[in-house]
Amino acid sequence: MKEITHILGAGRSGIAAAKLAALIENGIGYVFSEKRPDELQLEELRRVGYDWSDRLPERLGDGLVVVSPGFALDHPWIRKLDAHNIPLISELQWGMDWLEGEVIAITGSLGKTSMVLLAAALLEDAAYGVTVSGNIGTPVCEIAITCPKADFHVVEVSSFQLEQVCQLMPDRALCLNVVPNHLDRHRTMEAYAGAKARLFEGMTDNQIAVWPEAFPVNVTTHARRMDPRDVRLPDLEGTRFASGPWRENLRMLMAVLQGVDGVDACEQELVIRDFQFPEHRMQEVHIPGAGRVIDDSKSTCLTATKAALASIPGRVHLVMGGVEKGEDLHQLDALFAERNPRVYLFGASAKKMGAVWKDSVDVCLSFDTLEQALSAVRVRRDREEPLLFSPGCASFDQYSGYTERGHDFRRRVAHLYATTSKIASP
Repeated sequence: MKEITHILGAGRSGIAAAKLAALIENGIGYVFSEKRPDELQLEELRRVGYDWSDRLPERLGDGLVVVSPGFALDHPWIRKLDAHNIPLISELQWGMDWLEGEVIAITGSLGKTSMVLLAAALLEDAAYGVTVSGNIGTPVCEIAITCPKADFHVVEVSSFQLEQVCQLMPDRALCLNVVPNHLDRHRTMEAYAGAKARLFEGMTDNQIAVWPEAFPVNVTTHARRMDPRDVRLPDLEGTRFASGPWRENLRMLMAVLQGVDGVDACEQELVIRDFQFPEHRMQEVHIPGAGRVIDDSKSTCLTATKAALASIPGRVHLVMGGVEKGEDLHQLDALFAERNPRVYLFGASAKKMGAVWKDSVDVCLSFDTLEQALSAVRVRRDREEPLLFSPGCASFDQYSGYTERGHDFRRRVAHLYATTSKIASP
């Protein structure tokens, strides 16, 4: 492999890549980003022999350039590097090349973070040493520095990270599902699915792969494909894994883990039952006096909202909104007509969505802000009826991300119900 010289991206992934290059190769070079890192990040970079610049030089040498996932294929810097035949490698692949132990890579449009964490929980219950990294938050390069040796490295992989990989070779690879998402970056479903399919391209016949039966593009791989239909699951009554999309995700996960000693869904039923879903992913929130409240702020596409609504019985008060991603809004028509939820829309796309759905449900109200939408919920909702926050949209019209949006939702619901409880008190 050629020596790493420069790095695109000065966020956590870029800094981790620079530190790994300095450790492995005594690398010295530049981290390029359009935004200046803060002083602590700059100090960290310079300590390992790297500096920062906001522009590419005319000559970059002949070493590899590590690319952070924030850089799309059509970014001017990527196009310039390609034009000069500068070899590029993703931060994900650069880090994975230095891991010792079996690598399990998991991608998908819906549920990949939860399945990464559940995989780790099942492996740890079977007494294996496990690391978790990738799109979930900790860069793979950081694990390559701090804990390169483990029985299993479970890596969450996004389509952004897969754009620049070449001959990636995880020992086990799983794509849970592919539904329209991130089309603002990938432009077409074919390009988005093609990025997901790159996960499997470099795999060999002694490695294991699982992907959905219905896949938008052809998957080219030498890996041994496992059939999820062969997986035996307990009924898991009373959990999200009892039926629907989450049961299918569990079946796919157990398929890719087939053959790992001590890992079995039926024998580890208690581990699955006790699994705590990560924050803002269909998370039951206890707010005194508010009844059943579900925070699904991670829902950034309509397919996620469909799955969320379908999994909750009763008359649901559904709060949605933000920046819709160009999906077919009519895909919710049938479910809305069947379930007739009370729909409260907010944000940049509220009026557009409301115009489409107003005839599918009895109540469909549009507001500018989440605060206004929740105030309307408070007036119309019986506390016995579930309140589901599953926006189905990107958050960037009013929030920095789904995490901030989810925290704001919880805070406002708590305030509303605390205020009304005080008013009702004698």
